[in-house]
Amino acid sequence: MEKKRIYPNKWQTVPYSFDLLNQMENKEKPVKELILNNEAATELHVSTMMLNITKFSALDAEGNEHTVANFPGQNAVTLKGISSGQFLRSKNVVSLPEGTYTTLRFYLAKEGSQFRYRDGVQESADHFGSLDFTIENGLLIDGNEAPEVKLWFNFVPYQWSSHFKPFLDLFKGNKSPRPRLANSFGN
Repeated sequence: MEKKRIYPNKWQTVPYSFDLLNQMENKEKPVKELILNNEAATELHVSTMMLNITKFSALDAEGNEHTVANFPGQNAVTLKGISSGQFLRSKNVVSLPEGTYTTLRFYLAKEGSQFRYRDGVQESADHFGSLDFTIENGLLIDGNEAPEVKLWFNFVPYQWSSHFKPFLDLFKGNKSPRPRLANSFGN
């Protein structure tokens, strides 16, 4: 019989080890988390956006536009809602001039952008030139921030049950009322 050695501490993880590199890079400053809202996306029940971004800018409280980054070529970015747990990190947002910012604007290419609604239907979004996302509670840049921010998008959650609806409707049966055999004969 062969003896095998097992080293259980080999698979042991150190508590908070996943965040150590991030803390060292951010110089112990807390990362700002921005929640971005788009009224049209909320009304249309958009849950995912695949956007072909050409330029990214921020609008301050006075309405002045400041370019954050230009994207040369084709840059398709998938934006998902908070419920998916996915976010974008940006180091360029913190490099903006000091001030208060209320909106982030994404300029889109003429083709390659799509919306996916909560029921799974996809639609082309090529007719939009830009999309504005308001920053919940605004963004204050005072020069003492961490070198990056997290961008969370407030979209409607995706409904997985919509894929199974035709199949589940088979088991629900007909909802129209049927007359009962009893009491159907006159007395």
